[in-house]
Amino acid sequence: MTSTMQQRLFALLFALTLLLGGTSMHAQEQVRVTFTGFVQAIAQYGSESDYIRVGNTTAPYDHHTTRMGIRRGRIAAIASYGDLAARVDVNANDQKISIFNVYAEYKPHWAEGAFVKGGLMTPSFGYELPYSSSKRAALERSLYIFDLFPGDIDMGLEMGYNGTLGQSKRWRLESSLSILSGNVDKGMNKNLPNLALRLALTEQDNNHAVSFGLSGYAGTMPTPGGYYAFDKGTATLKKDRMLRAYGGAFLTSTIEHQGGQLMLTTEGIMGLQPGWQNANLAVGPKANPTPGNDLFVQRHFIAGMAQLVERIKPIDLEFFGRYAYYDRNRHFDPKAVQDVKLGQLSARTEGRSHQLSTGVNYFLQQDHLRLSLQYDCFLRQQIEQQAFVAAKPLHMVTVGAQYKF
Repeated sequence: MTSTMQQRLFALLFALTLLLGGTSMHAQEQVRVTFTGFVQAIAQYGSESDYIRVGNTTAPYDHHTTRMGIRRGRIAAIASYGDLAARVDVNANDQKISIFNVYAEYKPHWAEGAFVKGGLMTPSFGYELPYSSSKRAALERSLYIFDLFPGDIDMGLEMGYNGTLGQSKRWRLESSLSILSGNVDKGMNKNLPNLALRLALTEQDNNHAVSFGLSGYAGTMPTPGGYYAFDKGTATLKKDRMLRAYGGAFLTSTIEHQGGQLMLTTEGIMGLQPGWQNANLAVGPKANPTPGNDLFVQRHFIAGMAQLVERIKPIDLEFFGRYAYYDRNRHFDPKAVQDVKLGQLSARTEGRSHQLSTGVNYFLQQDHLRLSLQYDCFLRQQIEQQAFVAAKPLHMVTVGAQYKF
């Protein structure tokens, strides 16, 4: 999907939004137009600048840095008319203004819960990816999400069902099948569409809810010059298409108690990721090797997250703790590096990492205003003398304020 085509799609859906909004003045049918959004302003201190999300000044290596700015500002216009709806989201931060979600959706009244939508949208995969930062306890997703899904959006068509089962409405099913063609801004163009499947089943009563979900993602990427795949530490040059395949599962449990709400969430993802030799991000066919002769590498990865959130409602305080693990290539053996034609592989690409996060959120004005304090510690491994060696820990403190309207 080229940028010109994306612009045309945006113009079409924006016109549809205006049309649906204007219809309220000329027709008797029920028309609803709503505007919503949020703004997040943060200040971040880091022992290094690797994971700081605002500002554009990079501190020298191994030097601490402090930056502040708008992490994200978003405004959404949603217009609905009968079974049809259109949505346009605009993102803004201290770097740029860009288009986020732009899609049209059809929800037939004769099949309650069913839907079809098409346009630019967040892929339906796993737990953390579809979850907006305005609702998450932590502002940022776990590190592995940034690598596996560069950018938050993808062009595609999605269909599925999201509704209750049975008369008791105790069970809820979320299901979706997506056909995704790519995100040009992140080098994720796809000559063949990728497929994503997500299923989640929730059981809920007055005081407790449990959700279990499964997700899958599959696609291929052409590599004119071939790519390297690892098998027991040895890199083999292959000439066929490089497979991108993810499988994931998540489990959430929410307990309502007298003092508030307790939520436990776990998520695990594993599979094959197409990437570069010296970069973590998943790549697509438009993400060509860099002038530094960076080569394509297919990595076997495994990642997981566990998070505990306690919301104390009488005083509107929320405490959270999270641990995330990410092994970028579980088949990589540093002792075999000397026998690999690639030469010394990047530790940033092939290392393992641990992320520890904790923080507190304070809510005001019926949750419209949120004040946040968060601490993150990143523990990484790098390759030195054919062995995995623990690198110096990175520390980061984030102070933030969010306003939703």
